[in-house]
Amino acid sequence: MNRLMGCACFLATATLIGPADFVAAQHTGMKMATNTLLVAQLDAKQVVGGSASTATGTGAFLLDRTQRTLGYDLTYEGLASGGAKSIALHNFGQGKNGDVVKVICGADAKPCPNGPSATISGRFEQGDGRQLDNNLLGEFASERTYVEIVGNDGKPEIRGQLAPNSAMVHVMNYVATLTPAEGTNSQGTGTAIVSETHLPGGKVSVFYAATVAGTAGTPTNAAMVSGPTPRERTFSTQSALPKLQLRSSRERRGGGSLSGSYEINTAAPKALLATRLTAAAAPGESGIVVATSRFPNGELYGALVPVQ
Repeated sequence: MNRLMGCACFLATATLIGPADFVAAQHTGMKMATNTLLVAQLDAKQVVGGSASTATGTGAFLLDRTQRTLGYDLTYEGLASGGAKSIALHNFGQGKNGDVVKVICGADAKPCPNGPSATISGRFEQGDGRQLDNNLLGEFASERTYVEIVGNDGKPEIRGQLAPNSAMVHVMNYVATLTPAEGTNSQGTGTAIVSETHLPGGKVSVFYAATVAGTAGTPTNAAMVSGPTPRERTFSTQSALPKLQLRSSRERRGGGSLSGSYEINTAAPKALLATRLTAAAAPGESGIVVATSRFPNGELYGALVPVQ
């Protein structure tokens, strides 16, 4: 599996509560998360048997272990075969193929979206395919579940392992559903995540990732912004996310994926942290803005929603 940051404690993550976390949460009064955020970054390199596709994708999967439900937001762009024949979750570790455990679209489920790029969202409840029993919950936690997109030609194009974080530290996770920014008339969509791992000494390790589809231009930059008006939620270099890496499909007509990571100290007066932005603003006023070659001030915007 691709290590998003080369270390499990820096992955876009959810809170997998262990004994140390439970004691710390009781001591500090911290509210423990009921949802586990599992993030998948899809590309051709993870497909067993190989794939020549340059398509990319980002998936945010929210696992509620108590209610035994699994919600998802998945954006992919640039499928070489023109569209998806099926999208499904499989159960097996990296480097091997596994059985289907949940079908997102195609086969006996709802049809997949038309076109090479799309955003698809939904939720699996009890009774939808294989049960989310203790065995399957354990497979999610041990990173043995992956999502794979099969193209219209019947061949797997891109795949991504679902990755949680088991670090015994305080982690805050946010998901953003990206939609057209005001005044752009864009047809784009996207999925973004931000994960903050709070380390000793006031340091915070931040990881972020997003995929956008159907945009008027290719993504060029992204920022975490905050403000009560749309004008204040546009891209600016002061709020740009550091160390950003871009990936686009071969056609480069619109859409692409971005990701990056950085470490920052909470004592810095302008520390770029989702926790700081959301605490100081009303709901919906802090979010991710993605700038593109067509809209340098921002084509897509999505409010940061904490995983709780």
